[in-house]
Amino acid sequence: MDLRDIRKEVDSLHHIEENLNKFKDNWIKPIKKNSNKHLPFMKNLNQDSKKEIHNKILSLKNTFDEIKYSQVINDKLKHYSRYLIELKLTTFNEDQYKSEVITNQLLNDDFMNFKNTLTQIKALEGNVEHLQQQYHEVNDLLHKHLSLEEAVFFMEIPHLKYLHNLLQITKNHKVISRNIGTNMIALIKETQFKKHKGK
Repeated sequence: MDLRDIRKEVDSLHHIEENLNKFKDNWIKPIKKNSNKHLPFMKNLNQDSKKEIHNKILSLKNTFDEIKYSQVINDKLKHYSRYLIELKLTTFNEDQYKSEVITNQLLNDDFMNFKNTLTQIKALEGNVEHLQQQYHEVNDLLHKHLSLEEAVFFMEIPHLKYLHNLLQITKNHKVISRNIGTNMIALIKETQFKKHKGK
């Protein structure tokens, strides 16, 4: 994947926080007196089931917060795609100083270093997989108490679509970061080679 393709892939990434919010809006909310009005059958559940579902959803609060914060990954990937283009230009123009500044930013900056971003991508993947697992557990528990008509109604609400979007984002992050890493290594090596050749 060349730098233009990486840029296109990064620009086409779904917005994590928007998808998470739409997922939460369409799925089950923690059970309170006036919550889940979009799911009228929730009030017919027995107290034990309501409590179990409520607790499972409440236990996702930290997961939701972590996923929401992960929007920063998309922003960092956009910066990396720009930095790589700049690095390619500075290498082509043999601007050693600027090449070193960009390389330092990519490798050593507290916020932007690539290794930290790879760790964040892995953490997001784990959080989304945990959400998916809890989603299926809650839905299985709920389906035991629903009529066929209610189950069909519940599954027609687009919460699953937004969960799939989040899963796809994590897959895209892995592909994009692998391509960014490959290009970054090649450009840094090229810069180093030109630096030593020029001496």
